[in-house]
Order: sequence, then structure tokens, then C-alpha cells
Amino acid sequence: MHELEQKAYTVAQPLLNTLSAQHVEVAAVLAGCLDGEIWVDRMTEPTVALLASGETYYLAGSPELASPKCVAALRREIPAWAYLFAQDHWAGHLSRVWSNPYARPHPRVRFGLAEGRVPVAVAGLPDGFELARIDRTLLSAAVVNLDVVTDGIDSWPSTEDFLDKGVGFCVLHQQRIVSHCMSDSVTGSRCELGVGTEPGFRRLGLAKVAAAAALTECLERGIVGVEWHSHASNRGSIAIAKAIGLVENDRHFAYSGNLPAENVGDLDPETCRDWATHLEAASAHIGWYRFHAAGAWALIGERERALANIGKLVEDGWDGQAEWLEGHWALATMADDPQFETLVARQRQAQAD
Repeated sequence: MHELEQKAYTVAQPLLNTLSAQHVEVAAVLAGCLDGEIWVDRMTEPTVALLASGETYYLAGSPELASPKCVAALRREIPAWAYLFAQDHWAGHLSRVWSNPYARPHPRVRFGLAEGRVPVAVAGLPDGFELARIDRTLLSAAVVNLDVVTDGIDSWPSTEDFLDKGVGFCVLHQQRIVSHCMSDSVTGSRCELGVGTEPGFRRLGLAKVAAAAALTECLERGIVGVEWHSHASNRGSIAIAKAIGLVENDRHFAYSGNLPAENVGDLDPETCRDWATHLEAASAHIGWYRFHAAGAWALIGERERALANIGKLVEDGWDGQAEWLEGHWALATMADDPQFETLVARQRQAQAD
């Protein structure tokens, strides 16, 4: 595979057009608006293209035309931990080009604003909450957890680039960001919005207010191709998208070894148990799968199985951060468990050593 310089991205454009139409991130990388990497199997008339942006990878082209050399290169370039989107005709060929045979497909849904439709008016914020634009003023303010938004800005080429082209609003409560909605990427008249609300402040309508403000700002700037992607299991995210006037565009699949959810309650117990068993078995070959197995066991109240997987992670020299354990939504019920706290402390000490 040949890695392209940005000025040569047009070589891969025809192969990536379908994914670009479905994912703003792909279009943004192709346009040079977002950092990424693109590989093709050959520099003239390529038949396979791979695009990477952060932890997300996109695979396009024809699997039937992939040479043995191309297949070997794809196995090197696509990491086991990748969150992978692939054109449908790759579904039966991923085991050839990806070194992670334990990743599973899971459904995602894409929303957008229908042509001619206007945002739906939403109710205001409860007393004690304030809507704020994510701008220079906010970034220089004495906000307790500013990293909630700066972590998202880090995916942009620079803070200045986000401030110039990005869109974002957050909800503040006692100088703390408790909910936010901001653009993950912007290119031309398209953007993708992402939303998040801190535990303990959900179901108050906060994200709906932030998302409505962001959508309105997009339209005022002429960004009419507003998109919203979500796990099909994320009922909360889907409800917010619909509440501000977005409609479902399509459904597609992503592949990964992560739980296909983002909130407690997204997956039913039977699905959680199926994933827990699968991930625990896979961890014999890919050790960090125990992190996700622990989360799946915790979600169905299997405390001992969750602790056993975390213990094995720590014992085997996992290079993850203790903060990942503390902050993982699926392990939230373990937070006050003394054994869990001991394991987190051991991992923190291992990091220090």
C-alpha cells in the first residue's frame, strides 16, 4: 500500500466517494479539513483504498482485486483496536485483511436535516443552568472540567481551526460543563455533530438545548448538511436527534471489539452476556479485550467476573491508564467497590513505575 501525500488525495477520491457521502469525516480528510492518512494499493487507477482518522478506519474498493501484497499491507496498516467502517462488499473478506478476527459488526444509524425542514423549537434550561458557546471566552474561563470540550477540539488540526470553522455549545452548572454538543468535523456545507452529558445530569433536556443551539448555528453559517451518527442501541442519542428535527437517513455497520453501546441500559442483559462471553474468550488472544469484557460483565451485575478480568489485565502488564478504568461508563457500578479501587491503584502504580 502507498501512503498518499495530501496533494494526491484525489487519487483515492473515486474509491472513497460512497463512504464520503455517508461519513463527513471521510469528506473532511479528503478535503484537507481534518488530519488523516490515506493509502492506496497503487498510484494510478487504484482498486483498494484505506483512510484513517484517529482510531477510525475506512476501507473501500474491490476485495476481489486486492493482490496478496495488498492484503498483507492492509493487515499491517489496520490495527486490531481499529473502529472500522467498510463498504458492504468487504464483509466476507475482513478476516483476510484485518488481524482482529474477534471484531463484530454492529448497527449504527445516521440522521440528517431533511431539505426544507427547520429545527424544532425546544424548551429552555432549568434554573441554575446556562447555555454557553464554545469559543475563546469559554476556553479561557474558570471552568472546572474544560477538558470535556478540549478533548473534542484535539481531534481538529488546531484549536484555532475549530474556533474558526467549528460549532459548539455547552450547558454550564456551577462553572462545570454538564452537557455539550459540538461539531466533530466540518467541510464545505456539511458537518457532523456529537453530543454528551455528564452522568447525574441526564434526562433533564440539557443535551437537547445544546444540540438545538448548535444546529441553529450551523444553518445560520450555511452548513445545511448537518449529520448525526449514533449506535443503533443509543436510544438517548436517537431521541435527541429526533427532538431537534433530524430524520433518519440510513443504517449501516461498523466493526470493532468494543461494546456497541455508550450508556447503561442501551443493551439488554442477554446481549451483554453474549458480548461478555465473546470478549472474555477473545482476550486469550488479544489481552486488552478483558477491559471490554469487564465492562460487559459489570453491566449485568456479574461483579466477580468483572473483577477477575480487570485483575488479569493488571497482572499481565496492560499498558492502559488507571483513569480509563475509573472513567469507563460500563464500569460505573464498580466505582465504590474496594477490590476495584485496589486494582485501579495497582494499575496507577504500574504506570508510575
